[in-house]
Amino acid sequence: MVLAAVLMLAAAIGPLFIAATRPSHEWLFSLMGFPVLALAFAGVAVLLLYVIGFLTYCANKGYSKWLGVFLLLGHAFGLIVLLLLPDLKQMMRQQNQTPVNHEASSAAGSLS
Repeated sequence: MVLAAVLMLAAAIGPLFIAATRPSHEWLFSLMGFPVLALAFAGVAVLLLYVIGFLTYCANKGYSKWLGVFLLLGHAFGLIVLLLLPDLKQMMRQQNQTPVNHEASSAAGSLS
């Protein structure tokens, strides 16, 4: 997911660097043919990396991938919500590792 964010940032500021090197700053006309096609394919690849990373991160936190799909509709807001949601798998691991007091459970069993 970090790789996708870095690639999107580079793709977003790339045309600005092209415009800065042109004397007329007409970067729109300098991107024709193969560079435009490569930029379009790179955009689709970055989008796929982002979606797959987002859904995988959602599943690794213990939530449904459907929740990830709905959070993806919120773009940056959805990412912030996903980052703030607690990690369910980590909470389950912590609950399973808590020591059980067998004396208290056997005493409760003998009372009934």
